[in-house]
Amino acid sequence: MADLEINDTALQAAVMPRLETFTTAFVRRVESTAKQIAPKRSGELKRLIRADPVRRVGPWRLESGVSSLAPYSAPVHEGARPHLIRAKNANALRFYWPKVGGVVFFKKVNHPGNAPNPYLRNAVHRVVSEDPRISFGGS
Repeated sequence: MADLEINDTALQAAVMPRLETFTTAFVRRVESTAKQIAPKRSGELKRLIRADPVRRVGPWRLESGVSSLAPYSAPVHEGARPHLIRAKNANALRFYWPKVGGVVFFKKVNHPGNAPNPYLRNAVHRVVSEDPRISFGGS
């Protein structure tokens, strides 16, 4: 019978830098894909998609992600119910309205809501499906 001893510290020192490199490349691909598939109206949503830094959070554990920093990212990604929007810091809300060919002002408007557009989740799924080295068990 043979004895096997693994030097965990040396193994981590050899493996973790390679895993960090792989993870950094993965989140950058997700960032790039998310920017390609995110809805574009003003361009701000796409412009504010960022790859988060890769961090070591424990032995054999890394953490990272891709964030969408536009203030309206969550309602676009997850959807929104119809709701009322009121002017807070001014007397009225200002909109360009193509039907009248100019700018209009309202004290309040009814937002019709919107269906979810999970562009970040879809970007992860697309990148994972294109890389045979990755298996994905999440939803």
